Amino acid sequence: MGTRRAEAAGTAGTTAGEGPAVQDHYPADAAHCYGCGARNPFGHHLKTRWADGSRTETITRFTPGPEQTAMPGYVYGGLVASVLDCSGTGSAALAGTHAAGLDLEGDGSLRYVTGTLEVRYQRPTPMGVELVVRGRVEEVKGRKVTVALTMTAGEDEVASGRVVALQLPDEMRSS
Repeated sequence: MGTRRAEAAGTAGTTAGEGPAVQDHYPADAAHCYGCGARNPFGHHLKTRWADGSRTETITRFTPGPEQTAMPGYVYGGLVASVLDCSGTGSAALAGTHAAGLDLEGDGSLRYVTGTLEVRYQRPTPMGVELVVRGRVEEVKGRKVTVALTMTAGEDEVASGRVVALQLPDEMRSS
């Protein structure tokens, strides 16, 4: 059953944006997140990248699977929140790592967790359409990063939100 669910799960895009996905630089023992963990066979496997050279905008792509249905033809709202959440913390990891002067390829990524998640649903989210989340880094202040997010399905904006992400406390980091 577990394998079947993993095969049926939605798919994260791999060609969006510029450069590597921040999640590809999380250490193996910290890659278990349901939203973005490469080692979670049941998760979304989200990949967040810089959208352009400005280092202020990010992009994450995801296509929901049939098990993520709310009602025929539409995505479950909790999935929308989950994708916004992990896109926001991935965006924060990119921004925080960049602000600290670290190189993602050489130094790895700082890790962030959700402090606050705000979600505004604007219209029903259709199934069978790739969801694109664009993040805009609003503030990097110490161990806190604020990211504004919009989610589109085709040409339609279906949700927006904001994540205040906090750098993972030292006691929660893997050694």
